[in-house]
Amino acid sequence: MVLVGSARCRGACWGVCLLMCLLGCSSLKLRAEPSGREQGQEVGAGVRDAAVQTGTEAGQYGGKSDFQTGFADSVASKEMVLVNPEVSKVIRQANGLAASLTQRDPLCERRWTATCPDGWTLMGEDQCAAPTSYGGACKTMQSFVGKSAADKQQLAEQCKAPWPCDDCAEGRDYSPLCPEGWSDDGGGFCKAPADFETKCATSYDFAGMDIATKQELAETCGFNWNCKQSCVQDLSASCPDAWGEVPLNPGICAAPVTYSGVCSFSVNTTHMTQEQKGAFARKCAVKFPCLGASAAAAVAASAERSAGLMPDGPVDFNGRIMSALQMPAAPEDQLPLATARDITHMFRIPSGPLRADLA
Repeated sequence: MVLVGSARCRGACWGVCLLMCLLGCSSLKLRAEPSGREQGQEVGAGVRDAAVQTGTEAGQYGGKSDFQTGFADSVASKEMVLVNPEVSKVIRQANGLAASLTQRDPLCERRWTATCPDGWTLMGEDQCAAPTSYGGACKTMQSFVGKSAADKQQLAEQCKAPWPCDDCAEGRDYSPLCPEGWSDDGGGFCKAPADFETKCATSYDFAGMDIATKQELAETCGFNWNCKQSCVQDLSASCPDAWGEVPLNPGICAAPVTYSGVCSFSVNTTHMTQEQKGAFARKCAVKFPCLGASAAAAVAASAERSAGLMPDGPVDFNGRIMSALQMPAAPEDQLPLATARDITHMFRIPSGPLRADLA
């Protein structure tokens, strides 16, 4: 009996030690999950039951225990761990920081705060339109609002749409074939000016280059394309830029086949005010033609002069002047109903005796 008891004791101790080692190894797998008293109680109860069962089987079967192996596998598969809440907090913070980190770009310091990739055009509220020369695999019209710097870096690689390297407010204008100061040499080639000093070549075929390659050459060789100019839209124009007016149907504008906005491919602007055209442009991600520098300055001056004037527009039910584009439709049960008596009263001329001084 003494030997059996000793064997059981040794088996139980050995089983408990092995179990605690398994639990210790498993606990190294820290996860950002909430811990609780119930989980600790579950592990403690499992340890007690395992000690009793392992000791019994070890005493009966010469130190071997099938239960011991099965329980250890079960613990490892469920990964029952005790998690320190402070460690979980640190892990979550580290994961959040890792999501916002970007790999260092050896070419330049990217301006990830820009709304659109370099060379793309902001359309409407937040839509970015790719240049006509874009040959990447992504959509030519999309929004990048809400994307982190890491997301934008990944999209830049996948879509071949790099973000700006400099402080041009709206990015570079890559629509001209040649960089600033270079001349068209024919066949898609551009030639540097005679006095241009560079460690690179002085003639390149820019016709087949994507924006990423143009960026790399520009940063490396000391030339660049002009910054995009801000556009004051000419809302007196009949159709948005690149849209065509349908022949024999003045005011009916048809979108180009490349249009990928959310609106219809045709619109009638005949009776639209300039405010309505502006709202249409913002919603449908289009632009009306840009005004020239002098016309844009005149529009800005006119807006400044009229800033202090009394506003004009429809009046709501509370007597406030508001935009026709923002006027809500009143429910039918709240509309004032004019009776014949009310209408007659509006045109009634008061009668009665006159004051002596007014006679």
